[in-house]
Amino acid sequence: MPDTSSPIILPGDPEFDWTLATAFPPDWRAVADRIGDYCTFVASPGSGLLRPATPGELEDYLWGGEYDERMMELDDEDWQQ
Repeated sequence: MPDTSSPIILPGDPEFDWTLATAFPPDWRAVADRIGDYCTFVASPGSGLLRPATPGELEDYLWGGEYDERMMELDDEDWQQ
């Protein structure tokens, strides 16, 4: 019997969301090298895709509303209390 499974993970597949949540951007190493030892990753509201951020960008993410927006998207019950 031929193998009909596909290596492509499509939206709707549980692995699709898991992959997006755990995969680093393709150019993350180059960006991390440019940023230095203080490279962090933040999840973009709307997509949940991770992107590298400098310490200043992380502070803007946390205090500028993007983090709150992402938490509301995730419907985090602890966050809304």
